[in-house]
Order: sequence, then C-alpha cells, then structure tokens
Amino acid sequence: MAVVSITIELIAEIPLTVNEADRQEDQSYIDLVTDAATTFMENNDLNQLDFQIKVVGDVIAAE
Repeated sequence: MAVVSITIELIAEIPLTVNEADRQEDQSYIDLVTDAATTFMENNDLNQLDFQIKVVGDVIAAE
C-alpha cells in the first residue's frame, strides 16, 4: 500500500454580479468583489460549479 501526500488547488469560474451601489464609502473594489464571492459561496451549492484541479508542489509517495 502506498501513502500519498498531495496539495490540490481548485480553480473554478464563479459567475458574480457586483452592484457598485453596494460599495461602502472608502471600500476598495477588491473588498467589494471578495464580499460578493464570499456571499455567493455561502449561499450556493459549490458541487454545481465546474472545477479544474491543479496539483501544486511535489507528489510524495512511499511504499
């Protein structure tokens, strides 16, 4: 039996609509988009998204 340790980075396209009127005074656009993405992920079934998988780093295996 082999023991395998890997790190996987999931990449997904998430359809977001950001309303600029929702931006607070002095709030950056990055924070506005981050808030929208967080809200989307909290309120949707992420299993419905199309994911791409990228292996990051080395794969270490032992027998």
